[in-house]
Amino acid sequence: MGEDQIRKDPGIEDIASRIAQMSPVKSFPDDYLPAETRKNLRIPVGSDIIMFRQDEFIVVSIDSRRVYLRSNVEAKYIFYSAKRGQENIPSPANLDIDSAISRFEHDLDATLSMINVECSNFSQKNQNDVRLLVSKLLGYSDIF
Repeated sequence: MGEDQIRKDPGIEDIASRIAQMSPVKSFPDDYLPAETRKNLRIPVGSDIIMFRQDEFIVVSIDSRRVYLRSNVEAKYIFYSAKRGQENIPSPANLDIDSAISRFEHDLDATLSMINVECSNFSQKNQNDVRLLVSKLLGYSDIF
């Protein structure tokens, strides 16, 4: 579904804009980590981003380029950063990324609740359109 299809219904755009403005979601990972954390890690940038388990690893695949991780917490850290389009992120070594991910997921859940309340009478297609547009307005690639 393209952006033009979403924008044809101004009601959806207005609702998505209002939800994005009220959303507690901030820029991941920067706004969820202490300011003094500045050793960077480079990750691939892309639009087709998925996370899955393969053998003893958790894999984050970004446009078919794979990052293999042993920790679910580190995998989520890379996954959410990739969804934001980040290329250079603070290195997860010695960071409290568990707390950062927990706070980020709490903000995502709060925003998803807003979407569900606002769109409770919408068709599934219109609900999906609002989710995609809110993601985009917040600077993420299909985060909900």
